[in-house]
Amino acid sequence: MASNKTTSENDSRRSIVTDHMVLIGFALAVIYWLLDSFLSLFLAYDNFLEKMTGVELDNVWGRIIVLCLFAVFGSHAQFTMNERKKAAEKMERDAATRERFRRLLSPDVAEMVVNGQLAVKQGGEVRLVTVMFADIRGFTQLSSEAEAPEILQMLNDYYEILVEIVFRHVGTVDKFIGDGMMVLWGAPVTHEDDPARAVRAALDIQRALEAFNFDRASLDKPPIKVGIGINTGEVVAGYLGSSRTMSYSVVGDTVNIASRLCAAAMPGEIVLSEYTQHLVQHLFQVRPRKAVIAKGKDLPIKAYSVLGLKKSASEAQQDASQQPV
Repeated sequence: MASNKTTSENDSRRSIVTDHMVLIGFALAVIYWLLDSFLSLFLAYDNFLEKMTGVELDNVWGRIIVLCLFAVFGSHAQFTMNERKKAAEKMERDAATRERFRRLLSPDVAEMVVNGQLAVKQGGEVRLVTVMFADIRGFTQLSSEAEAPEILQMLNDYYEILVEIVFRHVGTVDKFIGDGMMVLWGAPVTHEDDPARAVRAALDIQRALEAFNFDRASLDKPPIKVGIGINTGEVVAGYLGSSRTMSYSVVGDTVNIASRLCAAAMPGEIVLSEYTQHLVQHLFQVRPRKAVIAKGKDLPIKAYSVLGLKKSASEAQQDASQQPV
């Protein structure tokens, strides 16, 4: 944020100079007028300066004025060209930044990063995030039964649906892992209801896949079933990679547990960790499921399956009134 502030201050100073070039020229003219008046005092006394310098000022005075004018207008032209070059370079950098972040963030959030309203720190920072993994079940069999171009087209169509839903709930696409996708809520932008946003996105994904599979069935293609795992906890967020290529991501045990929950999820199931379930239990219907055995963990991970949104009191009363007596 400090660098953004310094840059904006420098841009402000440059714009002040550029916008007031007429006044600067007028000020230079006044200065020249005053200097000319001052020097004329000496020239009035038997060419005092000519005697001291040995130069006839009447011959060179006009040349000095022309040189000064050329210096002023030349400096202005060079300044203008430099400003245009800097503006073009900034536009290129902003376009590259915008394109990079639009692949990860929703368009509105990406624009905030480009404009400096949202800082994405290059160093690691500890953040509380909700991590979601979504993975296609039986993808190996699907791949063996179809040609590679068809599989790639299917994945692209599938990811179009998922990314649109994630951006709708202001999530961050961390990475694509073959037929799986890792999504974040809470980094780089944070909301108080990030866990609820993640679960709502998961429910929307499962509903959208029903329509997606209906279209595939009309083409005599097998359905796509997805297992989803969601966990909430602290991670280290920041840029990862080498000096040549870097990407924004998170690391930590929270990510590993979310991945294990996803691996344990049945086709069409959304599995929550105990902590995530605790944060969203007032909004969603859940039920305990079989604990997840994770490599490197001494104890099984308590897990819950999401059944859907919780009904309000009025909705529950309406449903009860519609039951046959």
